[in-house]
Amino acid sequence: MPGREEIARALTGAWLLWRGDPTAMRWFDLTVEGFWRSFFAAVLVAPFYVFMLTTDYLENGLPAPFALVVLVRGIAYVVDWAAFPLVAILLVRLFGLEHRYVALIVADNWASVLQAAALTTAVVVSLALPMAVAALIVLGTFVTVVFYQWLVARQALETTGGIAGGFVAADLLTGILVDRVVSSLLYAS
Repeated sequence: MPGREEIARALTGAWLLWRGDPTAMRWFDLTVEGFWRSFFAAVLVAPFYVFMLTTDYLENGLPAPFALVVLVRGIAYVVDWAAFPLVAILLVRLFGLEHRYVALIVADNWASVLQAAALTTAVVVSLALPMAVAALIVLGTFVTVVFYQWLVARQALETTGGIAGGFVAADLLTGILVDRVVSSLLYAS
């Protein structure tokens, strides 16, 4: 588990990535140990995830018994955090970027905290607005988050915008696949 100082440094690095600071990657622990500790970001993102699910279920109802929803969503959360790093192993080999794999995953994991905070803030703000305005705010935030993912991938991989875009697309598609599997399990019950 990372200490407070490492968490603060990593979140600073994530913020600096958003600002396009070329020194941002220096704020991350890019060792193998830092790689594994970066998955602590999942603990920081979890409250945002629970809030988003709760908001959805309060609005639309539970698709299955509560215990099943908690079990399936909990497993899906862990799978989602593991899925992109596994897919990224294949992609870095394909593009000859194996030497940047740890940097990508570390930066991506810590950047997830800022992404979750931004999306959750957009949802909270949108709850008090007319539906059309709320939808635009959430959509705009989502597009901004995807752009941020691209910035993170581009700087962490030290590669072209096109290759970074491919990594972002793979991350999004992996997340959609996990969500589809979860939905099929919950809505089939």
